[in-house]
Amino acid sequence: MVLERYPEALGFFADLQDTMNLLTPSKFIGFANVDWDHLVVYQDPSGAGLCLFEASDGFSGETITVHGNERVNVEAWQVVPGVVELTVLDDYGEVLTKVLAWVNDPMMYPVYPLKEVGEPARYRDYRVGAIAVDVKVYESVDEWQAAQEPIKVGDFSERKKSKTLPSEAYVGPEFISSPWLFSMYSGEARVEDVSPISIFKAVCSDVQIVTNGLTGKQWYKVGASCGIPVTLALPIDTTPAPHPGSVVDGKAFLCGSTGVWNHCDSERLVL
Repeated sequence: MVLERYPEALGFFADLQDTMNLLTPSKFIGFANVDWDHLVVYQDPSGAGLCLFEASDGFSGETITVHGNERVNVEAWQVVPGVVELTVLDDYGEVLTKVLAWVNDPMMYPVYPLKEVGEPARYRDYRVGAIAVDVKVYESVDEWQAAQEPIKVGDFSERKKSKTLPSEAYVGPEFISSPWLFSMYSGEARVEDVSPISIFKAVCSDVQIVTNGLTGKQWYKVGASCGIPVTLALPIDTTPAPHPGSVVDGKAFLCGSTGVWNHCDSERLVL
């Protein structure tokens, strides 16, 4: 899958405008306050989502998300509206990883300048998703490992001192990293240019075929672990087809949600 076609992983059309042409105002849930000129979300029954927004300062955009399950604890703040830095924590408050992610609920996180980051929003049972961009599926962990080039660990003298230090190591099969996060903090990239595309390696645990209610197109909705539990969206033509135990390796857009829209039963969300 080429980068421009990633919406197909969720059953949307590759050209987002073709999808937008199917959306009528009644299909959106809206939110408004002084910070947002408009903020609307389409939540597809399949778990795909689309958020369109414009902040009161004129910053506008759209994000695509996959609705995951309530699974992780996070601290989060927005780099720009719609893109958050997620700090994922374990049950004891220790940091597991930091990543960039699209969100479908930008009103739920503070926005800070990079050099003046304040208190983040904190959520338990947060939903993290991943949208496949350029990935390869392996039938098993063994097949994935056989295709990898291991990394040499230490030298002979170091390994001789430690009976537990291996001579080789593999990055995966569960791993996640956001390259743009490093570029942002190093000053190589402006915050306006950062992307939540990530290096993504995950083991599948649950695989469903679902149908996008807007387009009628099917896609794979996969429960997986990339070091943290995620809901992964894969296009229906993925070969080989994913199954429990498969390894997905490549690039994916990360996304997240507090799930606030799930508690809205009208055309307007009130907080």
